[in-house]
Amino acid sequence: MAKKLYLYFTNEDEQPTTILVQQPNQQLDSAAVRRFMEKVIAIGLFEHKGQKKYAHIKGARYVDKKTEILL
Repeated sequence: MAKKLYLYFTNEDEQPTTILVQQPNQQLDSAAVRRFMEKVIAIGLFEHKGQKKYAHIKGARYVDKKTEILL
């Protein structure tokens, strides 16, 4: 199973945007994830059409995806 970490934000226009971490540390707690997301916002490195791409925290979750090969 491949566990992924989805970090959900909204941009300055309140449109949803996501960062997907392919191979995250699976021991992260909500406080550590929030601190990281706050740093992403504070840095303001990512912009699209002159606006911050990651302006507000919306949420985060780990997602497990299981693939079953049939043939």
